[in-house]
Amino acid sequence: MSDPKQNNYLDSVANAFKTAQAWKSATYTLGVAVIFLVSALIYQQRNTPVVLVPHDLAASGTRVTVTTNGEIRGTSSEYMANAAMSDASLILNFIPDNVVTQTTRFLNRLTEDLYGEQREPLLAQAEDFKRRGVTQSFYPSEVKVSPDGKRVQIDGTQLRWVGGKETLRAKLTYVITYKVYKGYLHVADLRQQQDK
Repeated sequence: MSDPKQNNYLDSVANAFKTAQAWKSATYTLGVAVIFLVSALIYQQRNTPVVLVPHDLAASGTRVTVTTNGEIRGTSSEYMANAAMSDASLILNFIPDNVVTQTTRFLNRLTEDLYGEQREPLLAQAEDFKRRGVTQSFYPSEVKVSPDGKRVQIDGTQLRWVGGKETLRAKLTYVITYKVYKGYLHVADLRQQQDK
């Protein structure tokens, strides 16, 4: 017959071996779960869209509808008005230190055709404004969106200073025309409206 002490020892060794195997299995299972969760988080982070909301829209708490079918028709007029105000401020509000940057940002909002046509003249004008120390501000008073949503008219007062001296103070109207390009609204035209 076998010794009971020896059986207890063998049972203890077997139990210890089973316990170690259980811990290894638990560790491997937990490691696989952690790797899966980390990879899922990284995938989610890279593929989650970021939605930027203009401050005044966020403050008002209203909903804005933007169509996703590549058309402007059906897009909220409030959204169009805010897009136009943002685009106009890029080209109409500047100081000598940021006029080139503002102009470059505005150029990025243009359609390909208009970009090719306006890049050189606008950058040359921006460099001239920087060299001469021109500061400009446009204060909008009224924004009107056309019924089809493609044109936005902005009325306001434009002020310009050269070297600290005011050289222009005028009530002006700008008309911005939009076109959907590669799924986004882009500026197809920006004109100062002439008095009738």
